[in-house]
Amino acid sequence: MLRSTKILIPILAAVVFLGAIGAWDRLANGKMNLNFGSYIPWGLWVGLYIYLVGLSGGAFLLVFLRQGLGLRFLHRASLYALPIALVTLGAGLALVWADLGRMERFYELYTRPNPVSLLAFMVWIYTLYALVPVLMFYALATGKERWLKGLSILGFLLVVTFGGGEGALFGVLGAKPYWNSGLLPIRFLFSAFLSGVALVAFALVLFRHWPADREHEETMGFLRCLILALLGLNLLIEFAEYSVAHYAAVPAIVESHRLMVFGPYWWVFWIVQIAIGLLAPAALLLPRWGSRPSNIGLAGLLIAVGYAGTKQNAILPGLAVPDFRALPGAFVHERLSVAYFPSLTDWLLAIGVIASAALAFLIAIEALPFLRGERGGHPVIHPPATGPTPLEEGRPT
Repeated sequence: MLRSTKILIPILAAVVFLGAIGAWDRLANGKMNLNFGSYIPWGLWVGLYIYLVGLSGGAFLLVFLRQGLGLRFLHRASLYALPIALVTLGAGLALVWADLGRMERFYELYTRPNPVSLLAFMVWIYTLYALVPVLMFYALATGKERWLKGLSILGFLLVVTFGGGEGALFGVLGAKPYWNSGLLPIRFLFSAFLSGVALVAFALVLFRHWPADREHEETMGFLRCLILALLGLNLLIEFAEYSVAHYAAVPAIVESHRLMVFGPYWWVFWIVQIAIGLLAPAALLLPRWGSRPSNIGLAGLLIAVGYAGTKQNAILPGLAVPDFRALPGAFVHERLSVAYFPSLTDWLLAIGVIASAALAFLIAIEALPFLRGERGGHPVIHPPATGPTPLEEGRPT
């Protein structure tokens, strides 16, 4: 077992236990101890749902590049990307399920779907997509590798569908100018690709079961270039969206942006989204030493963390600006407020679900031999003369 895994498993198990306390509170008391209200009906869980499902789609991109397009040097990366895609999807759907007012009625999205509802359509797409990595696990475990190409192509088509569909869920809301944009589906899709690929890069550095051979170096070099390209593309998309909105000077949009940048949660934008999610990774990857696997892994972690902040900024500012300016003062109640900060139950359940996903991934790469690059990979090449840095070290003990 990897040294890093030995350290993390008991820590994650303890966090899962804390999350169980939040889950019990949600099941026993409903939404009584949550800080949602009539004006802010969505909060931490919905933002994390979008983020985690996006991670799944971004991780699956690497599976498609290996199995669908035949990039052989991504063999090991695809083996780690597959469980990441599955556990992050499960975590995201668990959080949005907990956000439902009547959790026990979720099955009605299957038995009585509204044929013109984007939400019902997305649930069906998620269900079909969830079957793809499960079938790919089965194919890898039983040696039915001829299935992998077709499944990866199908999975990628579903990723593009729900990746853009998440943005469409918000973009079609004409009553909310902050969300009503044709660029939102594109923005959601490519931010998902960036964050998912970055997370896989981090996992390959910290949890690898193979030597730092030439194939590993080639994989990390490719991931570095791909992450930089996606960083630039995401920056361009966000610049296009924000610049057009500010030039048009629609009051509701400008006020939402001002709240995001200078409001009570300015630190989510400037520290989490900009400093951690953009500037620090660029500083690690752009210079000559950016090709070091340790820098690529650290940059991947920072991007994965930073883009969690972008999804909160995609949700809350659109709700925090009231449709009528006098509305918050007309009726005063703790549930009739445009101010929101997650409660203890919000935090506990969220970190518990995320820890459960991380724990499931670690158990999978330790318990399933076919996820260690031991089947279908290239021959092992002698590692370079220089040994791995502390972040790169991933040899079994």
